Amino acid sequence: MCGIAGVLNIRGNVNVKKLESMTSIIRHRGPDDEGFYFYGDKSEEFAYGKDSREEIKNSGMKSVSDIYNNYYFLGFGHRRLSIIDVSAKGHQPMEFRDIVITYNGEIYNYLELKNELENAGYEFETDGDAEVLIKSYLHWGEDCVNHFNGMWAFAIWDKNKQKLFCSRDRFGVKPFYYYLEDGEFRFCSEIKQLIEYGVEPKINEKVLFAFLFFAIHDYSEETFFKGIYALRGGESISIELPSDRMSFSFNKYKYWEMNFECDGNRGSFIDESKKVGDLLDSSIRLRLRSDVEVGSCLSGGLDSSSIVTLVCNQLAEQNYDLSNFKTFTSCYDDSEEVDERYFSDIIVDSSKCSNIKVKPDIDKIKYDMEALVWHQDEPFGSLSIFASWCVMESAKDNGIKVLLDGQGGDETLLGYERFFAFVLKEKLKGFNILEAIRDYKKFCNNSTLNNKMLFAYFLYFNNLSIRKLRLKYRFSKYIAPDLISGFFNKNIVDDILVHNTLEELQENELLMNISHLLRYEDRNSMAHSIEARVPFMDYRFVQKAVSLPTNYKIRDGWTKAVLRKYMEDKMPVEVTYRKDKLGFPVPQEKWLNKLNDYFAEKLLVDTRSAKYFNMEKIRQIFKNKTDTEMRFRFIMVELWMRVYNFKE
Repeated sequence: MCGIAGVLNIRGNVNVKKLESMTSIIRHRGPDDEGFYFYGDKSEEFAYGKDSREEIKNSGMKSVSDIYNNYYFLGFGHRRLSIIDVSAKGHQPMEFRDIVITYNGEIYNYLELKNELENAGYEFETDGDAEVLIKSYLHWGEDCVNHFNGMWAFAIWDKNKQKLFCSRDRFGVKPFYYYLEDGEFRFCSEIKQLIEYGVEPKINEKVLFAFLFFAIHDYSEETFFKGIYALRGGESISIELPSDRMSFSFNKYKYWEMNFECDGNRGSFIDESKKVGDLLDSSIRLRLRSDVEVGSCLSGGLDSSSIVTLVCNQLAEQNYDLSNFKTFTSCYDDSEEVDERYFSDIIVDSSKCSNIKVKPDIDKIKYDMEALVWHQDEPFGSLSIFASWCVMESAKDNGIKVLLDGQGGDETLLGYERFFAFVLKEKLKGFNILEAIRDYKKFCNNSTLNNKMLFAYFLYFNNLSIRKLRLKYRFSKYIAPDLISGFFNKNIVDDILVHNTLEELQENELLMNISHLLRYEDRNSMAHSIEARVPFMDYRFVQKAVSLPTNYKIRDGWTKAVLRKYMEDKMPVEVTYRKDKLGFPVPQEKWLNKLNDYFAEKLLVDTRSAKYFNMEKIRQIFKNKTDTEMRFRFIMVELWMRVYNFKE
């Protein structure tokens, strides 16, 4: 796990000093080592930085400060968080046979690939996965990414072909941002790096409107920053330079598509439950590969509890002392409605692991909020992200460098209660009235929804016009009229809000909606120099899950039915068949009301975001302590604009 940076400039010179700053600003992503690579018409240079390991500094390389004035048209920067092969041999950028790479992530099946490549005649000098990645590229070319099981964002410079090849993992677990303008291509792990190199921060008003009005973000390649784009999951970029280097071809393409068709050769519900569970178990086994200590988040929900249970079962097979396996739970002494200790303690007792209880504190928000906004790069939707921030901080304090987490379980196995609305719709469309009535009753019995709430869900999530009207009634009075008139009728997120089938909805969840959760996960963990791994996002598990029929995933009123079935004999029933789900929440309304005056005094004076809001209405909700959702969105946008020094 690391942080990367790079610049390709065919019409000028890479600013070496700025690239160094671009790399240094993400020191949190890789405090263990630092490195640089530069390539020009007449020379190339590997260089070390201030934080490079002593072995690297003494290897004969130049310091990056010694080459500030040299001419290069390509530059790479790298920050390393040492996880696998923690020796200096894993230093990056790394070179082999005129191939240079800067790489962030983990290729979990690197041992299997290494064996395959050794059988093909390749030899290896390191025990890490970066060398496996380089030689996979040499062996398979750009198609190498289809051989990987992992999370990654990397750039490869192929000197012989004069080609820059960049790629991001299938679901976008690891970040890759870029800026393209007039013969220059800049890329990085975090948006703040591009600003550090010189991109002026400008607001993408379309994305801002989607956030303020629909509470939707991270849904496309566009970011909150105008002109800065995210390479989406499952995409690669290939840039080839002609011999005269007067221009370059920019080719962005999808290298992987998920197959959402149901598996025609599926077995019984019990058989398929075992297959799904075994794939999750295999995913976890791969994600336990590490040369540093691994821990896990534990919310007490089905997903994280399943991970911890399966991890402890695997470790017990190796005669590992389970009391040394650390888990982390967010909890509250004064807010029982969001405290999950009862369920997490059940899992701790049954699995015999250790558990550190983290208690996010309202006063800590005052001190950490701006840092949290800075690390996240873009606005986020609720304060629940703060609980995760505190968990990551505690994990670092307890010596953990790798942390497992349960992101992806709801998206792959239909875990959200809003999925019920689409199941009922499909039953009614097929005139299966009696089945729909039976399912309706079961959904109410085995979830947190009552009859009235489920009916409201059915109407709301299946009718775009009702959904838009409700949102307009709720939020339009707080948003500046110019912003609403500019985007409300442009249908910018209609494809996210309405779906004809349940399969369309799940595709949207996995390829768009989950992006913001993965961004939260990456920034929170890396802010504390921790590598977060998400077993539910193993592409084999996801592909199997989406190929199952709906009645295997939602069955007898239970969401994620195949996982519950698999865990029946492995995990206490109170958690296996728990109806509600929280997942590191916070008492947001209570906290915002207590912090109301603090934020009002801080943000309602010299407001930078005033052009996007009806400030009279915003002041009113602060005065009356009403509309928690819009208060938070205002706080979020205003703090973000201040932290990133927007001029508007």
